[in-house]
Formats: sequence, C-alpha cells, structure tokens
Amino acid sequence: MSDTVHLKRGNKLWATSFMLPEHIEALHKLDFESQKVPKPELDEQELFEIGLVIMDSLKHELEIRLTYWQGGFYHEVIGIPDKVDYEETYVELITKDDKLTIKIDQLKAAERIL
Repeated sequence: MSDTVHLKRGNKLWATSFMLPEHIEALHKLDFESQKVPKPELDEQELFEIGLVIMDSLKHELEIRLTYWQGGFYHEVIGIPDKVDYEETYVELITKDDKLTIKIDQLKAAERIL
C-alpha cells in the first residue's frame, strides 16, 4: 500500500517536468489573461470630479496621480497635465521621465498630490 501512495506522489512531482514548453507558455498566457479587468465605465459625476482635479492641476501646474486603464490593467502615473483636448478626448501629462497621452475614457481616478 505504501508503494502505491509513493507512486502517486511521485507522478505529481514529475508531471510538470514532462510538459512541452509550448504548453507551459500557454498556461502562463492563460493565467495572465485571467487577471485582466474590463475597461472602466464612469458616470457623469465621476468624470466631472476627475475633470475638476485635472483642470485645477493644469491651471496651477500641480502634480496629480492619475489611475488609468490600458490593455486590461490599471496603471498609476504622477505628473502635471500639459494639455486637455476635449474634441480628441485625451489628456497630455508630463511625468518625471516622459510625456504621456491618456484617453479620457480610460481614466479611472485623479487625485491631488499634497
């Protein structure tokens, strides 16, 4: 009986060793895809509040933290808004290292940095 238990345990330990690299890659991709979140859909009030923070920061050149969605994941960035284009619906943000363009419909949150 102990031999049977040992064999079962041994099979579990070696099972992943015999997987093809393509199968392992597919499992990693599946895990990555399962962690994605849907694009945020904000109501008018939430968009208005985000707009107030961005416009105040643009006027006074203050740093803000933007949370935005891209490719299924949320990202945070700190910077100073340089331009807001309501026709093309994007915000240009100057960060410490770069200048980002973020679509308004991808924004999740905006907060002032004190």
